[in-house]
Amino acid sequence: MDWRSLEAAVDSTVADHFGERVRLSFLKNGAADPARPQWEGNAILHSGGDDSYSAGTGYRTRLSGGEAELVLDRRYTGPTPVVKDIVRALDRAGTPRWEVSGVSSRYTNLIVLSLTQA
Repeated sequence: MDWRSLEAAVDSTVADHFGERVRLSFLKNGAADPARPQWEGNAILHSGGDDSYSAGTGYRTRLSGGEAELVLDRRYTGPTPVVKDIVRALDRAGTPRWEVSGVSSRYTNLIVLSLTQA
């Protein structure tokens, strides 16, 4: 088994065990985009203070208040997220939401969305 297969297995295991339910809402000109229906599923949603470490996931980032990251593994089959789309945390009290401020697919098995408080 090559390292990419091992990495993919680890990434999907982490998402399965540490992920939470989120909804991605895809917008066009500030309104729901009918060509890109909402997606609900599990993903790693990491929000925190200035020097954050998401326990158990191995992800270490620097996030200030109101910022977050959503980590999708490559099993994600929904529409491609873009800046200004909305992420809602369905399992958290108050179902907080963030706006997508950046999308990175440069990782082997992950798609990482940078988020700001909406």
